[in-house]
Amino acid sequence: MAKALGFGLLVFGTGLWLSGCGGGSSGPVPPDLSGSVGIETNTRVDGDTADEARLGLSVDNNTPATAQQLPANATVGGYLSFNDDTYDNPIGSYPNGPFDYSRDRTDLYVAELAEGDRISLQVFASPDLFLVTDIADPTRQIRVLKSDGGNLVDALPPVERTGDLNPMTVTLPTGFESGSYLIELSTSGGMPFRYVLSLADIASTTSLNARYSEPTFVIDQAVVQMAVPAAPRAMASSVGVVRQQSLGNGTWLMKRNSSAVRILSDQAEPDQRKSTLGWIRSLRKQPGVVSAEPDYIYTAQAVAPDNDDFFSRQWNLTLMQTRLAWQVAPNNGSGVGIAVLDTGLFSSSPSSRGAWHPDLDANVRLVTETDPEPNMDFVTGDRDIDGTAGRDTNPADPGDGRSRSSNFHGTHVAGIAAAVDNDIGIVGVAPEALIYPLRVLGKEGVGSSSDLIAAINWAAGRDEIDVLNLSLGGLGNSEALRNAINAAWDGGNGKLIVAAAGNAATSDATFPAAYDNVIGVGAVDGAGVLAGYSNTGPSVNVVAPGGDASRDADQDGFADLVVSTYGTDEGGSFVANYASLQGTSMAAPHVAGVYALMKGEVPTLTPVQFLAFLRGGSLTRPLAPTSDYGFGLIDALESVYAVLEGDPPISLSSSPSAIQFNSAVLSSALTLNPFPENETVTITDLTPGAPWLSASVEDPEQPLQVNVVASPDGLDPEGRFVTELVVSYDPDNGAADTLAIPVSLQLGADVDDKNAGRHYILLINADDEEAEIQQTIVTATDGRYRFEFDDIEPANYFLVAGTDTDNNGLICENGEACAEYPVNGLPETIRLGDDPQNGVRLNTSFRRPTISAMGMPRVGFEGYRVKSEASDQPELTKEYAP
Repeated sequence: MAKALGFGLLVFGTGLWLSGCGGGSSGPVPPDLSGSVGIETNTRVDGDTADEARLGLSVDNNTPATAQQLPANATVGGYLSFNDDTYDNPIGSYPNGPFDYSRDRTDLYVAELAEGDRISLQVFASPDLFLVTDIADPTRQIRVLKSDGGNLVDALPPVERTGDLNPMTVTLPTGFESGSYLIELSTSGGMPFRYVLSLADIASTTSLNARYSEPTFVIDQAVVQMAVPAAPRAMASSVGVVRQQSLGNGTWLMKRNSSAVRILSDQAEPDQRKSTLGWIRSLRKQPGVVSAEPDYIYTAQAVAPDNDDFFSRQWNLTLMQTRLAWQVAPNNGSGVGIAVLDTGLFSSSPSSRGAWHPDLDANVRLVTETDPEPNMDFVTGDRDIDGTAGRDTNPADPGDGRSRSSNFHGTHVAGIAAAVDNDIGIVGVAPEALIYPLRVLGKEGVGSSSDLIAAINWAAGRDEIDVLNLSLGGLGNSEALRNAINAAWDGGNGKLIVAAAGNAATSDATFPAAYDNVIGVGAVDGAGVLAGYSNTGPSVNVVAPGGDASRDADQDGFADLVVSTYGTDEGGSFVANYASLQGTSMAAPHVAGVYALMKGEVPTLTPVQFLAFLRGGSLTRPLAPTSDYGFGLIDALESVYAVLEGDPPISLSSSPSAIQFNSAVLSSALTLNPFPENETVTITDLTPGAPWLSASVEDPEQPLQVNVVASPDGLDPEGRFVTELVVSYDPDNGAADTLAIPVSLQLGADVDDKNAGRHYILLINADDEEAEIQQTIVTATDGRYRFEFDDIEPANYFLVAGTDTDNNGLICENGEACAEYPVNGLPETIRLGDDPQNGVRLNTSFRRPTISAMGMPRVGFEGYRVKSEASDQPELTKEYAP
């Protein structure tokens, strides 16, 4: 196995053999290995990366006159740096200084843009040990420029970010004039960084994932789903299980280390992370195991606590028309149970159950009809700092002793949903709803998926609880968590589950918000505009007030933060307080509160009916684009009116939800899906929005199967075209409505233009870690990279390829193009050196596979070490990071 540079590779060595193509007794002798690397469609590379600059091969793109042309839906890998310098090399110095970074403060691109298009920028830095410690995170800016009377002006306000490496997204608003624009990326300080710029039109339904997800998990723990809900038989000692704990619903927490100290993967050594993941794979092979996965860590989704004065500052209620809703819904959510799965609740006496925050106390419930002493504190391990080890009956928040405590997050969330109308402090959205506090997040607002699953399973069995609020999130796509949520949803007749969409300004799926049976909630400011930090895409079904400290959109003289109940615990003295926070954590309980208002008036309301109202547009003010705002901004008044008026509307959705055509794909099968599923609808009309588009039902027996065709005759052969297909439908039991499906057509894609940058192709001996790697460097020709290796010693090898855009000596880092044989993220060995192997194919991309595609997180992977082209020290090339 190859040696690692402080981190490991998850390798599935199968000893795969390839059959050579061709051959014969005459003609040229074929090389030991030859093949090619394909390039993902619409991929481009920045013309002046640090790697190109080092060799004097860079092509300037720093001015409008030299801007690079991009196709529609392009993906571009690039590099920017405010200064030039040399990387700190952790394995020694290079005598000829090849691993330097160069100054490049601006990159410009030309693209055809239209309303609804999304411009996303993801950034990545070298490992910490490569950079001096006093270099700050980079300041960066995105500008969209247009020509106006010979001058370049901003078509939109510039978007800036600093102090982190979070993504940036610009969505072109309704009314944006289609045409040719400059996209300027720049930096004004901080460390050098790689970036991936991606463009997506309104018909793009998937986001580009440019980094390996590295969710934190607990070392030596696994969440295991059994085929039979009963207690599993003791796992064999050969797989090392020393303890099993039921989480409910056939799910078990299994441990292989008897120590009470739980170590998180981001604090563990690489060997510990690798060993835990290997152990979990072995659990998957045990009899009766349906699934086994890491015990992922989830965190609260709030930022920037602020103890500003709060009186008369509940703009969030005004934005949602909540005060008017109270007049229409006088029960104010009475009797509706909201389970707040969070950090617990503030108590002035946290060692005992009671003395809750005075703005919450009257609504807090700890006793259920079936259990007078239920365990409502589910936090375990070293995150549990309440003085009582393990799960217990007291969900009081123990604080953390800091002046700006992170642990009263749950108190803030509960206040937004259901603070009491008692003439002090604030008023919640549903001021007479009941609060069931379930403590699942402990120290610093962190909790494990096993604790969260146990709490969800407990709440699912309590008739008193109607809605679960999950103002938390993490990157771990847990099958066990999905199963717990589905059980609580119970086919739409159980609990409504509401979750925060996340605060990373990314369109990557964030869980649990992105699960099918969860209402994912994004955040808006005081004017109903998407907050700068709010996630978008598959995690967002609806938006609600979450605040944005950088804005005063309602012009009340205060930053748009959400005020709610809080507490302090300085010096061990617990004092009820209020605070202003921002985050999708704050947005989620607004939706939970609206559901409580609706159900307080109509107790028979079910989650599936709420979802039908939402999908039908009855609960929101629609905002565009739907990729950012989902079904729109939740409106309390409209929501109450909707449920009082009767049955929810019957809506229609499509699969796929958007259609993308190109010169090679000019037809698509479209399936129309009624919601709820058992309803019947009649398609009354199919209206294409452009002459080049047509749609028809081919089979009368399948009226919901539509064939959509694009006809490019007479169109610009290099053009891009965007329109909508409008489906008119009439439900048997509801009002007629329409569904608009985005459609795009991209013509003139030239494979010769595809380019992911200069690629280093490496052969790494898997049998001998002391063997020198073999390397060749290739450039793209006709949309592919072609390579050959000869004089290969017989052995098992890893075959990988990628770019080094920041010239730090590592390829395949996040933000760089990468190809691994046979599949990126799942490298396998290939036997070489015995017989020629020709025609080997790989594919390179700036895209990274998801955890679900890889089967397990790829934790700590930071690329492969390449040879220094100027170095005469071959021993230095042995260090790489497979």
